[in-house]
Amino acid sequence: MQDPRYQIGDTIALKRGTLGSFGPSGTGRIVSRLPEADGATQYRVQFEGENFERRVVQPDIDVEASTSKALNIGFAAESKSSSWINSTMITLRKR
Repeated sequence: MQDPRYQIGDTIALKRGTLGSFGPSGTGRIVSRLPEADGATQYRVQFEGENFERRVVQPDIDVEASTSKALNIGFAAESKSSSWINSTMITLRKR
């Protein structure tokens, strides 16, 4: 299990030859984080000049050519577990 190194909005670049001749040129922006696969953190990334998103695993990202807010502020902000359900917005009514 890997610790996620990047957050939504971070700019990344792929290692050379990762996707062969089908690889994007330039940098991409992380749109979301996906569930792990085979112990590797996955991200959904939108690259410059493309109108679709790619699934990228963390080992394929070039660390030196990428920027990350998580590395600057640590993982403390991401470790707060909050639910995607806002319990204050749930209302019940009788029928």
